[in-house]
Amino acid sequence: MADTAKVSGGALGAVVLGGISLLLWFILVPGLASLAGSDAAGNAMAQAFTAFALIALWMMLGLLLIVSWIAGNMPTWAAIVALILLPTSGIAAFDAMQLLTRPNLPPHLWPLIIPALVPPLMLAFAFWAVLPVLRAAVPAPIAAGVVWGSVLALIVALVPMSEIRHAVDEQESARLQKYNDDYESLPKDAGLAALAPFLDTRSDVQQNEVLARMRAVPQRQSEAEAMLDRGDFPFGVVDRLDLEPTPALCAKMRAFLRKRVEPLVSKAPGTQPYTLVAEDVADAVAALQWLTGYDCPCDEEVTAWENMANGYKDTSFDVVRLRELHDKKELGRTLRESPQRFAQLTPKAHLKAWLKFADEDATREQALAGARALDHRTADAIEMLTDPYDTHAPWQVMMYLPELNLETTPRLCSVALAKIRVDVSKTYHPKPDEPSRSYDELLSRLGAGEPLTALIWLAGHGCDANADLADAEALVRLYRDSPGRAAMLADLAKVRSKP
Repeated sequence: MADTAKVSGGALGAVVLGGISLLLWFILVPGLASLAGSDAAGNAMAQAFTAFALIALWMMLGLLLIVSWIAGNMPTWAAIVALILLPTSGIAAFDAMQLLTRPNLPPHLWPLIIPALVPPLMLAFAFWAVLPVLRAAVPAPIAAGVVWGSVLALIVALVPMSEIRHAVDEQESARLQKYNDDYESLPKDAGLAALAPFLDTRSDVQQNEVLARMRAVPQRQSEAEAMLDRGDFPFGVVDRLDLEPTPALCAKMRAFLRKRVEPLVSKAPGTQPYTLVAEDVADAVAALQWLTGYDCPCDEEVTAWENMANGYKDTSFDVVRLRELHDKKELGRTLRESPQRFAQLTPKAHLKAWLKFADEDATREQALAGARALDHRTADAIEMLTDPYDTHAPWQVMMYLPELNLETTPRLCSVALAKIRVDVSKTYHPKPDEPSRSYDELLSRLGAGEPLTALIWLAGHGCDANADLADAEALVRLYRDSPGRAAMLADLAKVRSKP
């Protein structure tokens, strides 16, 4: 009777511990397969969480084996084997996790077999030990031999996997050393063709250094065109080389992109994985966005790359971006909204493009003069003030509002005053019982593009701003008196309409 109770209690304990172990196992295995699927911070969090789950799982397995040994009928020799292989397999599982943090390298995801298969084997052996029906069906030597032999084989399998990774790391180390040696041997006046091979690096720091040198090449424009003719131009970084989007470069880039896409067209559409061409498509998207943004019509090339990419399985968002480039609004968007150089600005450019250069000391006066001459500046200012995605755009308008000579239409008054109202209301209002705060603190809270000057300009140019002026005055009075505060209060009162 006591033995029956012992077995029943052991089976119940095994079921509880086994259930917890299975839950942890279901969490752990998918986590191990995606330890490098995010950015650096996300990957670090995923790895920490997975390590915790792995420790918790092996602890549960240890408790489960102890319960099955005490309450079941596990042979002593099998318990000793379990006592040795349980911690050993846990160490192997941790080593496997380290390999899985870089699944893009050999042996890729193969180490996953250790944490994926060892726990189910241990669970099976634990339930064999506490369930008489399983012990009657499978003799102890066979059960222990199959389970612990398999566990041992999985642990041993990690050795060649680790050797493979070590060999890959050694090769990578040798490659990096050669990369550094070759890069150091380049002449100081190396041209684009000599520098381009060194863009092929996993280090963003190194790649940015190479790009900086390429941008400094005086004859980069002519060299880029020559590379396009030869077919060895790094087209994925064309937007980072500070090239002039001339008609000649436009024509050569288009011809290059047409030639580049031809050999990538799948001979068996819908059967090959998109990963085969993903990097090429990403480079083409970068090049086509740059060309289209600088008013170089590329609809034919966009279509060719889009059709090619859709011939593969499981495409990425780059294909969506290609489709978006057919929109006529995309043609010349960069020139209109954010050209790279001041000299590229035209009367068609958006107000935000001109104000971008107003932020720079060398071009401020020219940029503001050009902005004042735009016949669409008021409409552009309204668009910038109501842009829900660009948080910098409303700030720019407020910063330069008194210098833009805008037409104070009802719509401009409405959106500008609404923006000021939000800024004033969310600025800290000191309580009467607080120590006095300086007016300079108020200005710092309002920010460099403080709205008070903009409010005064709007009120002085016909906008009905009495209520907003009253709120602004009340806010200013909450801060300590100073010459600047007195002058601001005087300016606010001056533009306030009499009732």
